[in-house]
Amino acid sequence: MSTKLELTPFLTATILFGLYHSYVFLIRLFRPRLPYPLGPRGYPLIGDLFNEASKNVEQHEWARYLKMGKEYNSDVLHINVLGDHTLILNSAKAATELLEKRSGLYSDRPRKALPSLLSRWDWNFATMLYSNKWRSVSCNLTFHQDFQAKAISTYHPFILQSTSNFLKKLAPAEYISTSYAGSTILRIVYGMSTQEELENYVELAHLASESLNATMNHCGSFFVDYLPCLKYMPAWFPGASFKQKANTWAPMVSNLINAPWKRVKSSMKFNLVPNFDIKSINNNLDQDMEEVIKNCSGVAYFAGTDTTVSLIMSSILVLSHHPEVLEKAHEELDRVIGTSRLPQFQDRDKLPYIQAFIKEVERMYPVTPLAVAHRVISDDIFNGYFIPKGIVNSRIAILHSEELYQDPFKFNPGRFLQNDKNSKLSPDPEIVAFGFGRRICPGRHFALDSAWSLIACLLATCDFTGPSEDAQKISRKPDPMLDYFDGLIV
Repeated sequence: MSTKLELTPFLTATILFGLYHSYVFLIRLFRPRLPYPLGPRGYPLIGDLFNEASKNVEQHEWARYLKMGKEYNSDVLHINVLGDHTLILNSAKAATELLEKRSGLYSDRPRKALPSLLSRWDWNFATMLYSNKWRSVSCNLTFHQDFQAKAISTYHPFILQSTSNFLKKLAPAEYISTSYAGSTILRIVYGMSTQEELENYVELAHLASESLNATMNHCGSFFVDYLPCLKYMPAWFPGASFKQKANTWAPMVSNLINAPWKRVKSSMKFNLVPNFDIKSINNNLDQDMEEVIKNCSGVAYFAGTDTTVSLIMSSILVLSHHPEVLEKAHEELDRVIGTSRLPQFQDRDKLPYIQAFIKEVERMYPVTPLAVAHRVISDDIFNGYFIPKGIVNSRIAILHSEELYQDPFKFNPGRFLQNDKNSKLSPDPEIVAFGFGRRICPGRHFALDSAWSLIACLLATCDFTGPSEDAQKISRKPDPMLDYFDGLIV
């Protein structure tokens, strides 16, 4: 009598999963090395999987890591989940040492199957692996020259035009859908001008961004992040819901990068594109360089749509819950600008309180609260600890550090105002909010100028109040200022 073992796809995947992690565990177990940084010990093979899978949904992830830092008395923490190593940096000192001074080692990105391979985000240099392809795109002179600080004034007319259009359309029922940030960057990059076209492409960016927010969790959002071979499973197979999601997301991401580019090439209206040298694609530009310029344009379009809006919406939330802040901002505007015109960029230095207010919003509610993960290219040592090839994260905890900011959980724009020569200013949150080292956001100057223009003009023309007492009793929802969801972008 003979028996036959049938290897189903699920059983095969299970065996491969067990063999792979057993091999990794044994290699790491017997390899002599320094200890990992402090953190939960976890269990053999699975590490801290149970804690990560059962996280308290009522507690923000960054708050959990800040609490862990106090428990272990360390600003560098280590978490292992299924062999995937994560370092949490809870201080600016540690983040600067690793992500700035050692940026050659710490500039890679996590190798996640879902966003790069299955959802077609491989063109986005913000999440691209540290490679020759990344260098050719991110270091493209066109992109960096067009978005460096001294070049941003070129875009001020576009920003002011979008601000004016936004204010004209402002109404309680549609202010969120009004495409301020997206329309500004679309005018600059692709030369778009009609409102219908602008709103369609902004909506496309919002839809595509859902996939990036869902797949860029620092410890992995899906099992395929830990076992890449699962990407070969058919979409109908039990447990392969990630494949179904990827099949839904991929066309949207493809449209995000390709649709506006095809529109520009077919329209031939290159005179409307002031700085991205798109017109050169018709001359002697090879296919590789055209791909670089297309990717740069796509990154500017996508990144400029959601991140700036996030900062603006956080500012509106703050103003609706802090009338004392709103009163001081109105007083400064009335004193400096008056009521006969809107604030202009040349007024910026004369409005220090509004500038301090925006900095405090950046600090208190950064656009990317968990940051975009870095990855170590090779094994490293830091403060006597072994740093494996793995993920390195800089956290919002840095911006709520008691060492850097007095009473860090209190919203206080005054911390960025120098009332006298002897007063000490708090560190500028922009040193953390826009990333570190070679992965710092190249569009940060444009984002801040866009946000400043709209926030200053909203303050000059609008009043902000929270929901009425009756509405609060009916809805019984938490204060939205305390109800942010963890994610790549708030």
